[in-house]
Amino acid sequence: MPEGSNVGKGDPVMYIFIEYAALAAAALLTCRGLFMLLRPQLSQLHTALQTERRHLTRMKHLRSITRRQSDRSRYAVWFERLHREFELLLKTTKGEKYRAGMVQSFALTASSLFLTVGLLSFFAARDIRFSLFLASLTLFCLFMRYRIKLRRIQIQGGYDLAEAVGILTSKYKVNRGNMRNALRAASQEIRSPLIRRHFIRIVREEMNYISPSEMEKTVEEFVYSINTSFAKQLGLAILKGLVRGEYVESTLSNIDKNIHKNIDMLRDEGDSSSEVLQLSWLHLILFPLLLVFMVVFMGFRSTVHYQLETDAGRFWLTVTLLFILASLLMAVWFKKPPNDY
Repeated sequence: MPEGSNVGKGDPVMYIFIEYAALAAAALLTCRGLFMLLRPQLSQLHTALQTERRHLTRMKHLRSITRRQSDRSRYAVWFERLHREFELLLKTTKGEKYRAGMVQSFALTASSLFLTVGLLSFFAARDIRFSLFLASLTLFCLFMRYRIKLRRIQIQGGYDLAEAVGILTSKYKVNRGNMRNALRAASQEIRSPLIRRHFIRIVREEMNYISPSEMEKTVEEFVYSINTSFAKQLGLAILKGLVRGEYVESTLSNIDKNIHKNIDMLRDEGDSSSEVLQLSWLHLILFPLLLVFMVVFMGFRSTVHYQLETDAGRFWLTVTLLFILASLLMAVWFKKPPNDY
């Protein structure tokens, strides 16, 4: 009985063990069967997921590369525009003296001038803010020197354009719509050296250009040297006549008529306002006289000490220079109204 009782007690335990083992085996076999059954679909899904993951990774990488390239191209476009602006500025102000590489020379000169004035003013005043202000002011004066000269050239060119358009219109009619011959003939009679030089350059470029963009750049230089609505209209008419071969006699006639009408009106306005604008030049005479009086009554050393070595002197010197600069810019910029709409 004791042995039977042990067997009886062990049978349920063994039964439970065998039952769970059978269930586990059945579950494993079922999972294995389902896996084998669905293996092709799972393999395709795995491949699709890997492909999608690689695609997303590559697209993210391409977007980052494109973003960097777009940033570089944006900076490159900005640099090209800045370089082109200075190139047009120097070509117009230098005229026949312009040579290749002058933009780089101008940048080097400006940088050297900025550093020189900054260091000298720092050693004199021992104030870095004041030295940076004087260096920036010097750089601004250098740039405005060219801008003021450009402004004078553009204003004079705007009035000289009236004669040039009249001559070009008559030559265009004589040459029966041949823009190249009209420009060549007009350049021999135009008195303005600026417009005559541009007309000759346009004719030379028209004989040698390969793509229309080359002609557009040459005409752009002509328009920039005058920078009025009439110059833009004339530049567009020249491009149409040279590149497209269009007949633009009516456009030239309308420009000629409107430009003379506008000149008469602007001359009257300029005569009435020129006397007031000339008062701005008095600052250029009064400020040096004030410094001379300070040197006479206070001494040179005391004047330098007050103007450069004290906060109040540097402040008022800065304010005075800013007002003088603003007055000079107004006197030059608004001396004569441009021939424009």
